[in-house]
Amino acid sequence: EIVGLIDRDLSEPYSIFTYRYFIYNWPQHTHMAMHEGKVAGVIVCKLDRHRDYNRGYIAMLAVDTKLRGKGIGSCLISKAIR
Repeated sequence: EIVGLIDRDLSEPYSIFTYRYFIYNWPQHTHMAMHEGKVAGVIVCKLDRHRDYNRGYIAMLAVDTKLRGKGIGSCLISKAIR
């Protein structure tokens, strides 16, 4: 279901291997939003130590086009940065 969302609704779809790399190495920074039992959105991130501070990176954020404008993406970003 996530792959379908990425293929349909992500502006820059990368190879599935790119997402697997992020999900495998930083699974705690991958979050999904569900709506009526289906994936409504997903965010894939990473967090690394850089010099003397943590640095985050959002690799992907996708929200089902039919559900945009309802705050799903904002919610996923808020969850990722906590």
